[in-house]
Amino acid sequence: MKHILSLCLSLLLLGQFSAKASIQSAPNHGKTSVTVSVTHVNTPFKGALVEVIIKGSVVTRGNTNDAGTVRLDIANYMHEPATIRVSSPGYMSQELQGLNLINNRNYPFGLVKGEGTQVITIENNIENINNQSEERVKELEAERAKSEADRKAAEEKAQAAREEADRKRREAAEQSKQTEQNLDEQRAAREREAKERAEAERRRQDDIKKLEAEQERARAQQAAAEAKRKGQADAAKAEKSAKKAASKKEKEAKAKAKKEKAAKKDAEKEQKAAEKAKKAAEKELKQEQAFAKAAGKIEKEQNKINKSREKVNKNQKKLDKEVSKGKISAEKAQSEQAKINAEQAKLDAKQKKVEEKTAKLKKKHGKK
Repeated sequence: MKHILSLCLSLLLLGQFSAKASIQSAPNHGKTSVTVSVTHVNTPFKGALVEVIIKGSVVTRGNTNDAGTVRLDIANYMHEPATIRVSSPGYMSQELQGLNLINNRNYPFGLVKGEGTQVITIENNIENINNQSEERVKELEAERAKSEADRKAAEEKAQAAREEADRKRREAAEQSKQTEQNLDEQRAAREREAKERAEAERRRQDDIKKLEAEQERARAQQAAAEAKRKGQADAAKAEKSAKKAASKKEKEAKAKAKKEKAAKKDAEKEQKAAEKAKKAAEKELKQEQAFAKAAGKIEKEQNKINKSREKVNKNQKKLDKEVSKGKISAEKAQSEQAKINAEQAKLDAKQKKVEEKTAKLKKKHGKK
């Protein structure tokens, strides 16, 4: 908790210095006076030791008053990088390094309880330099933003394509599984009925094979982003230094734009891969639909055979009943039995064709 509070105070301090960079006063070689205000949990901190260090030596020091402030004077200040150090027993010391002190400027600090020293380094840079360079950097930033937007759009489109293809594949697989299960159940029922008709010593099938469920593929997404802030100090630099900083900034922007373009290309590759996967899924879907359609036709043929078989079996039972009760002559019974046997033979032939079609269809589509 202490480290988090310390970090928040550091960021606040850097933000205050950055915001004031644009309204800096002109350099004042010679005597420079600064004010340091110290707080603890938004309350003025009295008695804190404040030191100004230049080139490794303490040039001035003082303690904060009841209002938590102290005014320090630096004689013959030539705008060298300076460090302000704030400390108090029982509290973590803070050092703000790399400052270009501005006359009559207030520097705020926030102490937290703890041990050790927290060092905050301010990087000096100049604002409002070469306009052409700044315009170029803005153009590069705009290109980078567009590349980032295109990359994200490509990622979203690729993800949507994968999800849609996977959904259709699951629906087709489920429909195909149900049709195949129906055909297997019909085949088992036909085998049991054939055993009863032939009065053979074969046993009925006890269990119907179950279809194995396909496992869904797992997907994972990763996303991570880091941000870093850098403060800017209030120092004036020579024209040569300003041009060098502008050139560096422009190079960084170019590198960043190049990186984003590479990311965009990666996203486009991923989109192409997703489209390829989508086409493969669509091909698989068509095959499953073709299997389901052909299996549906076979199932209709089987239903017709089943209905005809029920009718013939009904006639057989009627004939058996008449024979057992002696209500029909032997000649007529023999004739009727021959007709029934002929119908059963026709249905057996049709049944064989249906089973051959089923086996051929399963082999064509790689079904067990």
